[in-house]
Amino acid sequence: MPDGLRKLPDHVVAPLLRALMTIPYRPESQLRLKQAEYGRPPGYDQKRDYNVLFRGRPVGRIWHFDRYDDPRRKGPWHWDVRDDPPRKGLWGSSPTLESAMADFRRTWDAMEPNVSQMRWP
Repeated sequence: MPDGLRKLPDHVVAPLLRALMTIPYRPESQLRLKQAEYGRPPGYDQKRDYNVLFRGRPVGRIWHFDRYDDPRRKGPWHWDVRDDPPRKGLWGSSPTLESAMADFRRTWDAMEPNVSQMRWP
């Protein structure tokens, strides 16, 4: 241990860790879906086209389009993480909207942003 610090006993640390685990995510750390204002390519279907927002800023997109001729596609729902300096753009597809949202979140969480480069609104 560094000078002047000492290890706390387990019976003190355990309740502190449990308390920290109960703190909910703050709203600014959540990803939110917002329906597109107008239809965009490739499907021009406004009702099934969403922007993904983080702290009020668009960071990606989830949309429905079932006419891609690409065998790598897993379903009609597609998502992409915007190619923004702290995060490298990635994309994928899923069979349902819920699975597309989960895949987007999993990819977002797995990416390591460079916080010093992040631009906040």
